[in-house]
Amino acid sequence: MYLRTQEEPRLGLGQPIQPLRTTFTSDVIVYKDKDGDDKCRLTKCSVYVPKLARYLQTVDLLVFFHGHDIDDCKRHRFDPELVIKNFRLDDQMDTAARPVALAVPSVFWNVSDSRNIRSAWSAAYMNAFVEEVLIQIGKASSSGGRPNLGRLILAGHSGAYDILTPLADQFDCGMSDTKKGAMAKLGAVVAMDTTYGLQHAKALEKWARNLPGRRFTLVLSGGGTPPYIWKLWDGMRKKATGFPVRPGNLDVQQMSKDGHCALPGKYLNYFI
Repeated sequence: MYLRTQEEPRLGLGQPIQPLRTTFTSDVIVYKDKDGDDKCRLTKCSVYVPKLARYLQTVDLLVFFHGHDIDDCKRHRFDPELVIKNFRLDDQMDTAARPVALAVPSVFWNVSDSRNIRSAWSAAYMNAFVEEVLIQIGKASSSGGRPNLGRLILAGHSGAYDILTPLADQFDCGMSDTKKGAMAKLGAVVAMDTTYGLQHAKALEKWARNLPGRRFTLVLSGGGTPPYIWKLWDGMRKKATGFPVRPGNLDVQQMSKDGHCALPGKYLNYFI
């Protein structure tokens, strides 16, 4: 078991180790938007590596997909640095029970055709994107060495169902890209208020059944569409799937006192 200590990590000469922050533009995740100028949307990604993960040869990586840029939550304006700030994701990585590196890509939900986003974040492209992140960590590190990937964790909030649900379907279909690269090392999925339709609930549950040795967590707010849809799914599961209960590796946590926008900023580090 990994035990966190209060001692400040230090380099050989007594200099404290600092977390690593870097930002890059992906060469892999590019897609067209839906408006009249047919613009290509580039994916900017911010990476945060906490002190305890800085010089690990093998690092766990969390990829977090933010929700839509709406007034209900703090506006991120498709800036991954603002996503990290708004949800205190760097602070959460610092206090997580085990050292985990963080990658936050920008997703242009509001201006792009969701079908393009789904295609851009397929299992094949996800594998290539994770490789990009590891290379960028190596370039930004003083050691210059690309770390190996230990465990991949995928997390998404709200509209991120447009990435998580198609990925779940690809695993359900047994596509080859789900069995190699980063996808083969998928260790956990954290879905935060992503069940906006019964297909999202069904896909998440089937994903967990298909990967019984991996950890899946659905975090629900105190009210609104996602918890309502999950309750509906609970009532129709047996008829729809033949299973009377959800799989044991799918944990459902309802934060009854918290609203939709509070979930990523308060609970992400508990489930990674």
